[in-house]
Amino acid sequence: MIFQPHVSCRPICLFVAILCVFISSSITAANDELQKRMAPFMGRWSGESKAFGGFEGTTDEGDLSWNIRFRWLPGKQAVEHTWKATYLSSQKNFSSGTEILFRDADSGELKVISFGVDGDDVAWSNHGTVKWVKRGTEVSLHEKTENGIASEYVVRRVKQGRNRMALSIPSRKVDGKELAPVKAFVLQRQPSSIARNRKMAEAFFADLLTNPEELKAILHPEFRFTYMGKIDNTIVPYGVPYDTDTFFSEWLPHIPKLAPQGIKLNTTQVIASDTGVAIVQKGDAQGKYGRYDNDYVWVFNFKDGKILSVEEYNSDYLVATRLYGQKLKTPEE
Repeated sequence: MIFQPHVSCRPICLFVAILCVFISSSITAANDELQKRMAPFMGRWSGESKAFGGFEGTTDEGDLSWNIRFRWLPGKQAVEHTWKATYLSSQKNFSSGTEILFRDADSGELKVISFGVDGDDVAWSNHGTVKWVKRGTEVSLHEKTENGIASEYVVRRVKQGRNRMALSIPSRKVDGKELAPVKAFVLQRQPSSIARNRKMAEAFFADLLTNPEELKAILHPEFRFTYMGKIDNTIVPYGVPYDTDTFFSEWLPHIPKLAPQGIKLNTTQVIASDTGVAIVQKGDAQGKYGRYDNDYVWVFNFKDGKILSVEEYNSDYLVATRLYGQKLKTPEE
């Protein structure tokens, strides 16, 4: 027998469909609000404050250096907040941890879960709720250390401008005792590592041929430069790494001998990441033995906020024939 649905189920089906759309729209709107309100906090922030005690493992002696980061988790439905605060004098850990901010699917509330370490070795975990305040958030937390010390406190983060954020703890209770609030201190937004790396790579070319001494300030102590072409019988060895001293004393001085009228490098593309940069360029030059309009790719790697290495790729056929006058056959010959 073929089952024929009764006509009366249609209104019910329609109601369910409308309800699903409503719920879906509500979730989307809530996530849109989350993304809108948290977007101004994304990135890295740093600053200093007076140390404050009260939490197990911490002391209120000296000053602290703060480094924190907010970033979206895949899909932008949750935020990862990580931080590390160290004592300026000793560089020992004051507090470090990770917090995840998300919208709870069951209650619809904004919640957080966190874990970390205070001092040398006091591990803790917590959970709490989030509410929006003017230009920021206020997180109410319930925390317990591995030794059983319970805390309740509120952390407030408020933007004071595009690149300034105030962080404070307006109320806190540790092991049942009310403690003094932590007054607001200011954190400054740090340039993203991608933007910093790109800027540094572009600065390399701004001074490379005209004011090379300026480059030394942005080169890592372990800096290495390598021209990746393999050509024999050159003024200086090719295909080998040059450190900072030999790059300035040997590599750079040999370039004017090969292109006496200089070289213009025109950037056509920059590809940047957290760890490296690739710059694509077209050259414009008259070589010692003919027109030398080579194409270049320069690969930069970084360490500790400075240029660790540079690798230069181009047509070593043009280098051999137009700069050194070597007689080479092309693949078609």
